[in-house]
Amino acid sequence: MATMDPGIGEKFSRRTKRAINHDGTFNVRRRGGPHRQDPYQWLIQMEWWSFIGVVVVFFMVLNMVFAGAYLALGLDDLPGVAAPHGWWQDFLSALFFSIQTFTSVGYGHVYPGSNGSGFISSVEALVGVLTFALATGLLYGRFSRPTARIHFSRTAIISRRPDGTPCLQFRIANQRNNTLINLQARVLLKTVDPSTSDQIYALLPLERNEVSFFPLSWTVVHDITPESPLHGLTAEDYARLDAEIIIQLKGYDDTFAQDVHARNSYTHDEIEWHRRYVRAYEVDDDGIAVLDLDQVHLTEALGN
Repeated sequence: MATMDPGIGEKFSRRTKRAINHDGTFNVRRRGGPHRQDPYQWLIQMEWWSFIGVVVVFFMVLNMVFAGAYLALGLDDLPGVAAPHGWWQDFLSALFFSIQTFTSVGYGHVYPGSNGSGFISSVEALVGVLTFALATGLLYGRFSRPTARIHFSRTAIISRRPDGTPCLQFRIANQRNNTLINLQARVLLKTVDPSTSDQIYALLPLERNEVSFFPLSWTVVHDITPESPLHGLTAEDYARLDAEIIIQLKGYDDTFAQDVHARNSYTHDEIEWHRRYVRAYEVDDDGIAVLDLDQVHLTEALGN
């Protein structure tokens, strides 16, 4: 079997987990050496709720630090603050003044009354301007980053053509309403040598590796002919060889005017045998084709 390392590695001392997760990430962990986590990439790539949480926590921690600095000087240096009502109310008064200074709101009833408090508020105003500039840049980077939302079927299938030729299939659809054109697919088979744990890769030729337009679903098909690396393999062989189907997609997004990419894989236990996909779209009464994303995953048994 011809082999080609796509960059995931071939020589291993023991079997590894799947090469690519369903979210497109690789099962690789770095340690030692000069590698580091880039804060910008970390903030750009994290989930939206996590990003909002980091921004809120950063905002509150900075303002609590400055509020502590004002309290250390004493609230007498902030004319306009109400008479002390205990440490908690004093802290809230300093915190609210800090937020007003940090955001440049400055309501005016509280103001720095000494050189010390004036210096702290000046530093805080500068930090606030820089922080909001950084947050704005991160928000723009997150919104402007081109990404593909490709809906992969939960399982791949081993099906059969009308002439009896077996074939490997999986189905994809676009989760968004944007237009993807010139979508290309590249599929690899990864197997593991049971005696050495070396990983072996082979390219799986497709019925067609590109579609010009992608408004509906696309069933990607590899015919298991005698020339195929999958020819003659049974479900037990897939498990013994720890087979994994690795998929790479590339298309052009009209919205961002940039190329977008998507990755996924199917392990041997995510392949259904002797099945076929149920059609995922139908024509509505007004003549419009309707794609049901929930049916992208549906399969049924092959007829006799």
